[in-house]
Amino acid sequence: MQLLEKDLNELPSGLPGLLHWASAHEHFCVLDGSAGADPDYAFPNLIAVGATRSFELNASRSFSELDDFLSPTPMGYLVQIGYGLKDRIEKLSSRHIDRIGFPDLFVFEPLHLIRFLPDQKLQLQSPDPEALWNDLLQIQDLPGLVPIPAVSFQARCTVEEYLEQLSQVQRHIRRGDCYELNYCQEFFAEHVRMEPVSVYQALSRIVQAPFSCLYRHGSRWLIGASPERFLKKTGEQVESRPMKGTAPRNADPIQDKKLGEDLVQSEKDRSENIMVVDLVRNDLSRVAAKSTVEVPVLCQLHSFPQVHQLVSTVRARLRPEVRFTEIIKACFPMGSMTGAPKVRVMELTDQYECSARGLYSGSVGFIEPNGDFDLNVVIRSLQYESDSGYLSYHVGSGITIYSDPKKEWEECLWKSTGIRKVFGE
Repeated sequence: MQLLEKDLNELPSGLPGLLHWASAHEHFCVLDGSAGADPDYAFPNLIAVGATRSFELNASRSFSELDDFLSPTPMGYLVQIGYGLKDRIEKLSSRHIDRIGFPDLFVFEPLHLIRFLPDQKLQLQSPDPEALWNDLLQIQDLPGLVPIPAVSFQARCTVEEYLEQLSQVQRHIRRGDCYELNYCQEFFAEHVRMEPVSVYQALSRIVQAPFSCLYRHGSRWLIGASPERFLKKTGEQVESRPMKGTAPRNADPIQDKKLGEDLVQSEKDRSENIMVVDLVRNDLSRVAAKSTVEVPVLCQLHSFPQVHQLVSTVRARLRPEVRFTEIIKACFPMGSMTGAPKVRVMELTDQYECSARGLYSGSVGFIEPNGDFDLNVVIRSLQYESDSGYLSYHVGSGITIYSDPKKEWEECLWKSTGIRKVFGE
């Protein structure tokens, strides 16, 4: 596999043309961490295009076969994990219909890999990078762009139903069935005709998230603006950055600063975060060398354009020869999107939530040729089925005994501000 370095500015249609060229392929993914202020807390910047080899989890293929598929390659692998993978890891099932239909797990080795380097440079990795570059130079004019439509999203359950479901969840907490449960709800629209690349670029400008992605699997699209890391492996070290605790932003700098300070001091929000940190510590201990799990950062304030968030960092040193599937089995689904104890709350969320999560609460990311990887948490993201026009996003919040259901509803609206702005709501 050959490498070629070129200048993005040489492309007549620039980045938009590059994205539209890539999005025409049945399988492709953009990972974009350029909005991250901290390079250690952001995705690698790359585009994976085409699939020379792929692995899709189905009735005839087991999750354990994935390790054999992940043979060494100079290209690396793009990884997509749906929330439904939980049913392969634990003895679980779902009563809901998945209207989008992403696979529970799909991994592909790209035909072309384009990395974004500093100073507007591109690194092209391809069987024939010169031919690839010549193809990109031919993109003179963008196709006529479809304006982003005005969309009015409907809630899958009413406010009254939502409040009642949270009351039921809190009854389980009082009985001791669980300590914290991340309850998620869906907002959807039907028969939407839109151009995913334009929507992705608009969402990225508004949300400015360090784990953004645009992913296509046939007629299924993920348009993601995630601020959260699930797992990152660097050599023997693995890191998770669970996010729990949210407050809105304010245009007044003084008021905005106070909202952030109040969040850091909030007993409720800190307790949510700490419970998830304990869960992540326990998950990582299953694949970590003895006594290496640590929490170097607890409840640190991160401010994004729409919300303030509390983010913690959990790190560990992996045991020798631990394989990719072992790490995922130990840690998926991520604690910030489930609650504690994990298996019981996943049973309860299926009982009380109104719809399937699909790729929401799952993960997208990249495995490097050396086996290192970086995976996000799929939140603040749209799922779109282009054949039917079904468009959906989910939002959730951590429910504890201290939660006020009405305030949890308001928190969900804060979190979806960026998505609603894209569509004129």
